[in-house]
Amino acid sequence: MFTSDSAIKEVDKLNIFKNSNGFNIPSILRSIKNYEKNFYAANANHTKQSSYPLIKGLENGIKQTTILTQDNVKIDIWDINPFGVKKYVIFCEGISSEKSNPLQQNAYLKFVLAGWGVIAFDYRGKGKSSGQFTEQGSRIDVSTVFNYLQTQGISAADIGVIGHSMGSAVAADFCAGQKTAFTILINPFSKAADMAKHIAAKASMPDIIRRIINRIPAFLIPLQNRFDNEKAIKRIKSPLCIIHTKDDSVIPVEQARKLVSVNKGKNISYTELESGCHELNDEKIDCCLDFMQNQSV
Repeated sequence: MFTSDSAIKEVDKLNIFKNSNGFNIPSILRSIKNYEKNFYAANANHTKQSSYPLIKGLENGIKQTTILTQDNVKIDIWDINPFGVKKYVIFCEGISSEKSNPLQQNAYLKFVLAGWGVIAFDYRGKGKSSGQFTEQGSRIDVSTVFNYLQTQGISAADIGVIGHSMGSAVAADFCAGQKTAFTILINPFSKAADMAKHIAAKASMPDIIRRIINRIPAFLIPLQNRFDNEKAIKRIKSPLCIIHTKDDSVIPVEQARKLVSVNKGKNISYTELESGCHELNDEKIDCCLDFMQNQSV
């Protein structure tokens, strides 16, 4: 699977930092902006080229449709509800994923068999959806999906939101201002600025630039998409579950621990698994189902 590590390698080929002067801060900051832009573009392009067949069990249970956002962006969705239930999960995927990803399909199927409908969708600029991905745009995309469900007669109290990887930030950002049944964040990061520092440690760039990036206060790193799970979680009122793995090299487990630490006093169900890396595997899905079941009791 194409991961953010693969995207780093793709962007490194562009030699974005080749003209940066180690002592020219404006040049370095411009290079960081260009790196972020190309990093998102590399992942978006991958999703546009990704399409997988339906797994067994989902062949006849998906309604494929397009919904229009308030700013006229077409969002491609799968409405998966073969049993006509009145409670749903909105699944917010990772930066490099497209909704037909087999691991995600496995999750959809497990949720459906547990009695939930599922909305799988691609953010603007990804997969078959139009537009260009932005933090603000992703917020509109999820809101549009949420409103679509309500027009189908689904109550807000019966809609849960699950986000994996970067999708954790999309999910947390949306749920911070919306009543939902629950919020589940799988392998989340603490904030985009922390991820920028983590990526800088892996990316190809002069050491002096890497040191400068690591020393810049988070709020000064010039990112267009400034997802901040630390702040968002403080405003989430629905039951909240965080799941992470100790061996995740894409998003270090320390970032999930930080989310729990800075939100002391908040009722967070935190599960830390020994293995599983960054993938959306069966153990993580089962953790989700256990938490969902407890909220339904």
